[in-house]
Amino acid sequence: MRKFLQPPAMIIGGMAITAVIISVFAHLAPRFPCDLQISMLFQSISSPPLLIAMKTVSYITGEWRAAIVVAVCAMIIGRRHGLMEGGLVALSGITTLVNEVLKIAIDRPRPAADLIQVLVNESGKSFPSGHAFFAVVFVGFLCYLIAFHQGTGVRKVLTVSAFVFLIVWIGASRVYLGAHWTSDVIGGYIAGLPFLWLEIMVYQRLTLRR
Repeated sequence: MRKFLQPPAMIIGGMAITAVIISVFAHLAPRFPCDLQISMLFQSISSPPLLIAMKTVSYITGEWRAAIVVAVCAMIIGRRHGLMEGGLVALSGITTLVNEVLKIAIDRPRPAADLIQVLVNESGKSFPSGHAFFAVVFVGFLCYLIAFHQGTGVRKVLTVSAFVFLIVWIGASRVYLGAHWTSDVIGGYIAGLPFLWLEIMVYQRLTLRR
């Protein structure tokens, strides 16, 4: 049997506490120090190909398109590795709905057009970023699952590197497009980590029983 990639439980627990603390501050402040400066720095990089790349990844991983991505990936994983794996991939996508509850509770407004360029029109609240939450929970679990079945070696390193790049790319796109502050994206990453850890632990336990 392949060795499990044990998630750092203590670190994830710390992330959960950190997420709560950041959420409280996000509820009290429309943005954090340096949020505006980072957004302006990102948007100062004027490049049509970069804009297309940012809009593409942001579009594909948002709203109903994300549901299609989850469904397709769940079917592929289910056929290749089993119904349990496919079901957990689907569950990881459904779990991201928790982020909408967090947004309503924290109630932070999105960046205003009089402060930065808002290149995409988004409704709803800003903190935590739903795209960043989705990237960590869904993309992160997909990465873990694929890497786990690859065993060890260069392929695993390349797989993890590619998925980490995708997660960062998704988050960066939201700042570049003016849909979120950097703190929103970081908040989404941190809020998603405990859910990713729980999904990995569930998979480990089910795999051991099987």
